Amino acid sequence: MSMIENFVQCMKDGDNVALADLFSERGVLHDSSVIRAGLDVIHLEGRMAVEMMYHNKFGFNGGPFKIRGVSYHDSNSASYLIVYGQTVVPVLATISKYDDEGKIARMSIFPF
Repeated sequence: MSMIENFVQCMKDGDNVALADLFSERGVLHDSSVIRAGLDVIHLEGRMAVEMMYHNKFGFNGGPFKIRGVSYHDSNSASYLIVYGQTVVPVLATISKYDDEGKIARMSIFPF
């Protein structure tokens, strides 16, 4: 399973620990898709920040995010529909950099 497939599965499962483990110790996750749901941009730096943020996100969301219509473009990018409350947002998630151990060093999620 590719890293982007693992990321989507962790989001679907609501597994913040496994999600964070995909990232390098100083990995960056930038998610501006949440703007479409009236929320602030998520910019996280570091595995611990990813774990803590998604622990809270899954908790406040009532569990895993509803993700539908996943289309994998290659081993580093996927588009899908994600539900934030009552808002459905089409997104493109792209891993643009890995560290020497194959962990995510940089990932961006943008609405389209």
